[in-house]
Amino acid sequence: MRTYYAFIIKDSLMHFYLKRPYSLYKILEQIYRLKNNDIVLGYRLLEQVTDHFETKKTDRFIYKKHFDEYDYSRLDNGHMIKNLYSEEVTFLKIFHSHVKIKTNNDFSSFFESIKEINDNIFICDFDNQDFFWLNKIRYESIV
Repeated sequence: MRTYYAFIIKDSLMHFYLKRPYSLYKILEQIYRLKNNDIVLGYRLLEQVTDHFETKKTDRFIYKKHFDEYDYSRLDNGHMIKNLYSEEVTFLKIFHSHVKIKTNNDFSSFFESIKEINDNIFICDFDNQDFFWLNKIRYESIV
């Protein structure tokens, strides 16, 4: 399983980090790896770099986008795709500061949906040291 974290990067920083994604990844990774006793510092740093997801609005958007799909289910602000044909199993959870996606694929079906929420979404997989701007990925060519 891969765990991706989606962040909305502030407009003012997005243009600077668009061509420097590794630098942005390292900032977010340092925040991710902070110890629990430094959680307030991490939150303040994250506030300087990212904008918030509107949790209720994002939850409704994801639901409306997928509710009629056979392989989709939802519980509270958690969403799941279990596609037997592509063998994808993906869980999406919406937080105020980020969206967390756990999937058994390299690219989740939810990526296309959250791409529509904001143009400044940066995806990180801290365990695999993978990162990318979501709007730079051509999803059609991956599937």
